[in-house]
Amino acid sequence: MRLLGRLLLCCACALCIVFPSVAQDKAEARTLVIGLMPYLSTRTLMANYQPVADALQQSLKQPVTLLTAPNFDVFVERVLNGDYDVALLAPHYARLAIKDYGYAPLLLHKAPIRGILVTGKDAPLKSFDELRGHNIAIVDRSALIVIAGALTLAENGLKENQDYRFIETVTHSSALHNAITGKARAALVSHSTLVLASTELQQNAQVWRDIATIPGQFYIAHNRLPPARQSAIKAALLAFEKTPEGQQFFEKTKHAGFREPTAEDFALLDRTLPETRKLLGKAVH
Repeated sequence: MRLLGRLLLCCACALCIVFPSVAQDKAEARTLVIGLMPYLSTRTLMANYQPVADALQQSLKQPVTLLTAPNFDVFVERVLNGDYDVALLAPHYARLAIKDYGYAPLLLHKAPIRGILVTGKDAPLKSFDELRGHNIAIVDRSALIVIAGALTLAENGLKENQDYRFIETVTHSSALHNAITGKARAALVSHSTLVLASTELQQNAQVWRDIATIPGQFYIAHNRLPPARQSAIKAALLAFEKTPEGQQFFEKTKHAGFREPTAEDFALLDRTLPETRKLLGKAVH
């Protein structure tokens, strides 16, 4: 009996050693879920970012799945609920997730996000005053380029809901289509959206001017991922940037590569948090 007891104790010790290793292997082998902000149509978004997923899957030795959401509010709510392991999203949403929900910043795109006013080629703008009494198509009122764009419009004498109205659409492409077809006088979208739009939209669109410039999109990681795993994901992204596939990705999307976030980025974004929380409303809890 004494011998049997010693054998059982040895087995128990062995299990204590093996089980954590097995659990760690399973954690690393489980699917890494990446959430993509729905700033383009789902088909375009998934096609554009599949090379990123492929590179991460190869480097991390685990399955990678790309997901998005039907609109900005649902996407941000899912981010704040922790539905994604890694999320690619606009900088003010990222700062909110980092500051209030424990996410860790990984990297951001080097190219700043340019908010541009676009019209149809057959109805170009000559001045801000020509927006009076009209609608401006956007994707979501809580988007940072819209927050910044509204400030620029105010600086040029136009007050929202008094001199003009924002109308929300499903995607930036939809906003462009509204401006081109005359459903709205103009569209306020990101410049990268126009670059990635269909040939038809590009041919019939005319950029009037830039009205906002903000930091690029952020990659953030949920705090359930151990720091070592976060570092591995960051390293894999940086390695991808140097590959032919990565260079092709950045050429196509015009994101210009990755960079580290700075204190200046966070200081700028912190000033937008009160308005961001207000506009997101119930999604922030």
